[in-house]
Amino acid sequence: MMARRLVIAGICLAVLIAAVALVLDQMASKPGPATAQSSASPSPGGDPSNGNSSGNASAPPSGSPTSGSSSSVPSDGSGNGSGDGGTAAKPLEVLPPVTATPTGLPVPSAPAPLITGPLPKSGTAKGSVVEGWPSSVVTLPAGTTVGSTSISSSGNVLQLTADGIVGTSQEDVLGAFRQSLVGQGFWSEDAPAPDGALAARFVRGTDTVTVSVSVTGTGVSRFQLLGSLHTTAD
Repeated sequence: MMARRLVIAGICLAVLIAAVALVLDQMASKPGPATAQSSASPSPGGDPSNGNSSGNASAPPSGSPTSGSSSSVPSDGSGNGSGDGGTAAKPLEVLPPVTATPTGLPVPSAPAPLITGPLPKSGTAKGSVVEGWPSSVVTLPAGTTVGSTSISSSGNVLQLTADGIVGTSQEDVLGAFRQSLVGQGFWSEDAPAPDGALAARFVRGTDTVTVSVSVTGTGVSRFQLLGSLHTTAD
């Protein structure tokens, strides 16, 4: 009878040991509730909404695009770099047609004519000034020994020619003509001349006078004049 009790007690003890071992094994294979609660609870100073601390390094930096944000790269490849790898060409700008006449300095009006019609008859004189010579416009230098003078009228144009000898330098002869003509509105410029000679061209509107001065074998100056005067401004 005693032996039977011992056997039953041994069996019960073995079952109890096996049950305790099974419970301990299950408890070791899964975390306890205290551990899970500890990992889920927010740390001091953390964000209660996501459980991360304020210094969490996994948070994206400021200005960095996040998933689903509008700053993500477009799926069609558009953006600063076009599909072909370059900037898209801009259309050429077409200027509108000019409708107004450009303004600027006014065109200077032609000077009033220095002679008026009717023009004198054509003529030539040797050793003197021909009749009808426009002496109020073209004055010969003082002390001139006249070789010849002539005038020729054609329409509204009076053509002049003259030659003479003056006992002064070439520069003085040109200076005398320049003083007379520039005072009446002519402007002057150098003109082509043969070697050893000086020449000047005087212009006023459509009127022109050209004077060439050379030196004779005796050392005096000889001038030749060719001019064209108009009775109208154009």
